[in-house]
Amino acid sequence: MKKFEQFVYNIINQKSKKFLVIVLTALAFFGSLLMFPTKIVLAKMLPGKSDNTYSIYVDTPTGSSMEETKKVTQCITQILQSEDEIKNMALFYGQGIPLDYAGLVKGSSMKRTENVAEISVNLTDKHDREEPSFLMTQRLRPILQERCSNVVPNTTIKLIEQPAGPPTLASLVVEVHGDNIPQSRELATEVGNILAKTDGLVDIDVMTDDIYQKHELIPDIDKIARSGLAIEQVNNILYLAFEGMVIASKNSEEHSEQIPIFLVLSDNTKRLNGNSGDHIRSKLSSLNLMNQRGMMVPLTEVVTVKKVTQCITQILQSEDEIKNMALFYGQGIPLDYAGLVKGSS
Repeated sequence: MKKFEQFVYNIINQKSKKFLVIVLTALAFFGSLLMFPTKIVLAKMLPGKSDNTYSIYVDTPTGSSMEETKKVTQCITQILQSEDEIKNMALFYGQGIPLDYAGLVKGSSMKRTENVAEISVNLTDKHDREEPSFLMTQRLRPILQERCSNVVPNTTIKLIEQPAGPPTLASLVVEVHGDNIPQSRELATEVGNILAKTDGLVDIDVMTDDIYQKHELIPDIDKIARSGLAIEQVNNILYLAFEGMVIASKNSEEHSEQIPIFLVLSDNTKRLNGNSGDHIRSKLSSLNLMNQRGMMVPLTEVVTVKKVTQCITQILQSEDEIKNMALFYGQGIPLDYAGLVKGSS
């Protein structure tokens, strides 16, 4: 103990030794900080949480059909079936996972389009396997993206782990604001390309719709009235032909509520030979409606096929933006068209 006290005493009493100790301490401090960027020591601010489940989000280009989305999910499930640590999977087409803690902020509950799907992957108990869930997603992510992203070009596949803390939209979020929507879209795409080239970032996704052409079926109210038909009659046959609808109900002693009978055409019958307006008119020409006088009226006589550009979905964050948007739509939609849309849904 006396030797140590003498050693410290000599350092304190000699300026050269005090300066040397300060320099060595500073070098040791900054050297320890350099261990992280030089990757001599690997560390995480918040280590990944090993869980018994994780989710996979599939986002095909806007306007893709359910059939195209299923092709991508089938490619993913075929790869996952070879994993011994996966117990089972649940697929949700055109919607988000009903109970998804990670999707609370990501907007999974608002997914209602054919170009999206989510897969809930259930693993064996984390205490019975060596590989944690976050390492499994890191290993499978490049495999799934390489093999399945090109099944439908420009498809985004994201592997989402259950967050260790409160759910967030993403680890890094860049918001682009502006009144000029086309320029904002271009800027957001440029930012996404820069982030995609940044080391350490995965699952880059630009939350904007792809602009594409689509066809709308617009019932002609005047022609419908002159033909002796009803708007509801035309709407019902259109939904029956392409979407299907409930046509009756059945009572059963084993069920407390009525059982709906859903009528829908087969996939081969609904499938179009092409995506042009002529192919749609050709399909509609095979559908006829009986008017009040007992005459058959071709559906093409009362329905117009119009090619339009898909509307861009805007993400509103402030209350003022929501009020302005509601006021715009309230003034912009004619009453007769608003009533037609409401009646057809």
